[in-house]
Amino acid sequence: MSGVGALRSVGLRTAPTTRGLRRWLLRPEAPAAVFLVVLLAAFSLAADRFLTPDNLESILVQVAVLGIIALAVNQVILAGEIDISVGSMLGLCAVAVGTVATATGGLLAPLAAGVATGVLAGAVNGLLVTLGRIPSIIVTLGMLYALRGVILLVTGGTWITQIPDETRVLGLAKLAGVSLPVFVMFALFLIVNAVSRNSTWGRDVFAVGGNRRAARLAGLAIDRTRLLAFALVGAFVGIAATIYVGRAGSVQTNAGEGLELQVIAAVVIGGTSIAGGRGSALAPVIGAVLIGVILNGMILVGVPGVWQSAVLGALILLAVTTDALRRRLVGGAA
Repeated sequence: MSGVGALRSVGLRTAPTTRGLRRWLLRPEAPAAVFLVVLLAAFSLAADRFLTPDNLESILVQVAVLGIIALAVNQVILAGEIDISVGSMLGLCAVAVGTVATATGGLLAPLAAGVATGVLAGAVNGLLVTLGRIPSIIVTLGMLYALRGVILLVTGGTWITQIPDETRVLGLAKLAGVSLPVFVMFALFLIVNAVSRNSTWGRDVFAVGGNRRAARLAGLAIDRTRLLAFALVGAFVGIAATIYVGRAGSVQTNAGEGLELQVIAAVVIGGTSIAGGRGSALAPVIGAVLIGVILNGMILVGVPGVWQSAVLGALILLAVTTDALRRRLVGGAA
């Protein structure tokens, strides 16, 4: 083969690779993924224990509850709404799981109770937003406090203890060497990703969040799309609550407090636009793992805990600012 022919052959082979890399770098979750790799390298150099298999598995287990809830909240944000009631919703679902577990034992009945409670709370949020025409930030802020009050009324302010071992399986057991919480998180990611790509509802979520007026003119079921997104949050919170109870072995009345901020952080840091319509199912998973790596790495290198909230807040501001700049650049280029 001549020199020119060889160069052309190399060019033909590398061009698709270059285009593929360029397309991947333009994906919403690409900046977070790159940052995650950089952090993994930095913390592994700064702390000998960081890159051990046990520590990496510990990070994934710790963020499983966060990642599962973020997967569903991601769909709400993609649809142009927001849900900041998930912390209190987790607490209420945990109470349902704990109450049924102490009464009946087993796993399926407590899991079903947690999911049903979550779906009911999520549906209430969705109905108030869609039928009541109340902004989702107002609805879910009210639910954040209302559900916390329900928890205190139901429990009388006392903890639920002595959770049966069979109920704790989802939080403590392993499957093929993988902790069940991690397995559940990635299994739910695969399901959400498939639904987002291959179902009418999944495509409608992006359309409704991207341009609601155009979606309405196109005849899309806007209210149904948003209602199902809020109900999905409730279902995933119920699953996450069962894992939470399994790992904790008890239900505290303050369970889930502050979780909503980490969930929003995971979604936004992962690359989903807070304005809706742009993101992916992978974004909240990467965001959740990124948060877990940051918190774990900061502890191992001796950074005081008071800096954790400041770092997460700074990352949220950076992610939102980057998204806004990207949308302006894309809009200007168009």
